[in-house]
Amino acid sequence: MRNSKPMQNQPISKAAVAGLILAIIPITALPGLIFSLTAFEHIDAHDLKGHRFAKLGTIISILWMLVFIVTGFFLFRYFG
Repeated sequence: MRNSKPMQNQPISKAAVAGLILAIIPITALPGLIFSLTAFEHIDAHDLKGHRFAKLGTIISILWMLVFIVTGFFLFRYFG
């Protein structure tokens, strides 16, 4: 089905933008992941733009968390 609104008039989801911003900062990767995953439902429910931001925020958050897990594993193994 096609959207009833023209693409230029659709606002961007603030949750997707917030998730992307929080995902870029390493300390706030978990809240960024939560915002980005929540943004998918928010975008679909309110017919908003921002799927690309939400997807990018999710990927960046998961990558930061994998870095933290691997780093923590090696720190614990060699220094713990």
